[in-house]
Amino acid sequence: MKKEITWTTGTGKEAKVEIVLRLEKILDADGDKITVPCCEMDVIASIEGIGYVGSGRPRAANQQGCVARIDKLGINAENLARINIAIAEIEATPEWVAKVARLEANRKSGEEYDKHRAMMRRVMGY
Repeated sequence: MKKEITWTTGTGKEAKVEIVLRLEKILDADGDKITVPCCEMDVIASIEGIGYVGSGRPRAANQQGCVARIDKLGINAENLARINIAIAEIEATPEWVAKVARLEANRKSGEEYDKHRAMMRRVMGY
């Protein structure tokens, strides 16, 4: 799944933010190329004539006219809303929801394990 948000910057160049949900990736296994399943979101910013200027989710910015930024790309409130909507659409997919559920189950399992280890340390006198 791929979402693309474009707009014209103050200098007249076209800015583009691509939000991509990757469900598989190709790894190099000692010379062999293998495809493995994954669930990752890539947010990539570029500007016409310059190319890649940053990646990752938008972060707050205190620059005039910009409420957020993706590395070197300043984003106004209207475009930030469009980017956040696209990110929310990807986070609503069944694959992403399943990933979040798996991560939460792993976190709970880890907490239970840590509690048990702490109890055994107390019992054993460590």
